[in-house]
Amino acid sequence: MHIISIANQKGGVGKSTLSSLFAYYLADKKSARVLAVDLDSQRNLSHTLRQCGIDIPTTALFADARIDLPAVRKNIALIHATPQLANLERASAEDANRRVQTFAAHLEAMQEEFDYCLLDPPPTLGIRMVAALASADFVTVPIELEEYSTQAVKDMLQTVFGVRQQWNPKLKFMGILANRFMHNSTRQKAALQELFENYQDYVLPLKISTRAAIPRALEEGRGVWQLPTAAARDASAEVLQVFEALMKKMEPVNEEAAVN
Repeated sequence: MHIISIANQKGGVGKSTLSSLFAYYLADKKSARVLAVDLDSQRNLSHTLRQCGIDIPTTALFADARIDLPAVRKNIALIHATPQLANLERASAEDANRRVQTFAAHLEAMQEEFDYCLLDPPPTLGIRMVAALASADFVTVPIELEEYSTQAVKDMLQTVFGVRQQWNPKLKFMGILANRFMHNSTRQKAALQELFENYQDYVLPLKISTRAAIPRALEEGRGVWQLPTAAARDASAEVLQVFEALMKKMEPVNEEAAVN
């Protein structure tokens, strides 16, 4: 099972939307068994993938009790968020470390049941963010091209590389993704250019634009490429191009797994 965290310490950048679309992509285009874990007490991912729930709350992944997975009848299985997740951030430093290790151990125990696991952490640095990065094989950072979002890039990169140094040396950074891009915004075009100039080694040379077809598809519980409308064509092209690029970045690990 390859574990992917889609994370940012800035909210409103579309990480839950991206996580949902990626889950649909892996299940539909790759026929993969996907585990989606919502770590955000706002529960956006849980709402979008609500038809895939398996009646296990994310809080269970931080507890010591054994987790028995029910029979999964769909390609996507959701471990859903609850408001109580926010209480984890009140733990002492010692307890926080133990909970991060417990979370990783529970995912390790599920390795044989799924091909991919998508983690959607909250937009804050805390136990849940650290657990998502400490457990992941890969991380990508979606950002919205607004002033506060681009300013937060440096902080997020420091978090990713800090967790990699302290917790998870195998964590691979797949790149920053410009999300919710508005083509008619000169401000966003300038911000995108600035992003490439300042973080050229870390930015994916792709973007996902703001398009009405994406939220419509998610509300219907499917990928945007499955919408039978001409309006969804451009959105589908961008989204699929991004996911294909991310899959290529995971290929070395996939090849190694195939050999072993």
